[in-house]
Amino acid sequence: MPIYLYVIILLISMALSAGVTYWLVIRCARIIVLHGQDDLSREREKLIHETLTPLQEKEKEKLHIVEANVKLLEQQEMLEEQKLRMAEANLKLLELKEEVEIEKDRSEKLLLNILPARVAKDLKEKGESIPESFENVTVFFSDIVNFTMQSSAIDPAEVIRELSDIFTEFDKIFSRNHCERIKTIGDAYLSVSGMPESDCYHYKNILNAALEAINYLNDRNSRAAFKWPMRMGVHSGRVVGGIVGVEKYLYDVFGDAINTAARMEKLSESMRINVSEDTYRLAVDAFVFTHREPMEVKGKGKIKMYFLERAL
Repeated sequence: MPIYLYVIILLISMALSAGVTYWLVIRCARIIVLHGQDDLSREREKLIHETLTPLQEKEKEKLHIVEANVKLLEQQEMLEEQKLRMAEANLKLLELKEEVEIEKDRSEKLLLNILPARVAKDLKEKGESIPESFENVTVFFSDIVNFTMQSSAIDPAEVIRELSDIFTEFDKIFSRNHCERIKTIGDAYLSVSGMPESDCYHYKNILNAALEAINYLNDRNSRAAFKWPMRMGVHSGRVVGGIVGVEKYLYDVFGDAINTAARMEKLSESMRINVSEDTYRLAVDAFVFTHREPMEVKGKGKIKMYFLERAL
């Protein structure tokens, strides 16, 4: 029983024994009851506050935790998106790198098609290639017999295809024999051995390649619709080599040895290899030659020359 009820009972008892009027007792009791009810209300509010406040704080704490987890998830999503973008960017970089490597390989192959390997390397590493003199070089020169007259009766595109087919095979033959193709001039083909890398067997390399080239042409002419007989000339001597031009690179060779090899070709016969005496003296122990009568060479008078027949 609430304490204020005990107080009311006590007051009533005291009032009756003291002769206090009934209404006064009732009024006092009412005041005490109201006061007690106020105490009960305060107690109830206090109890509600003490009970609900921790619960509200816990709910707020839970809400903060939920909000923090949501932000963490959002940050994780952003990180995943950044990783995905980085992966895509890396993939594009790899694709670009691969394209650059392909273009680089293509450029290097193209450069090697027009320049000797060592000269191309000098250009890439130093930006220039200094002309050099080479003392021991053997030069090969070939030309198609009656090319102008025969090609005039053939479609130009067909002529180009024929020359491309022949010179492509020549490139394989001379490269296989350690020779360097310098250039083609129309139907003429110029190759050397002993430069830009020196080679003590330069004369053997050229003569072996020339024999292979003759055998290839004989076989091709026996089967092909168009016959292309050639004259070939060989000479050994000193040569100067270097790059001509800056806009369009061309590696070219100069010197008396080049001119003499061209003269050997002009004084040769169809499908024969005409060799100068200088080359003959170097190769006489390794190849079979047929002696020819000395012939007049422009600027040199009469000189000895030989037809190359075969290797020993």
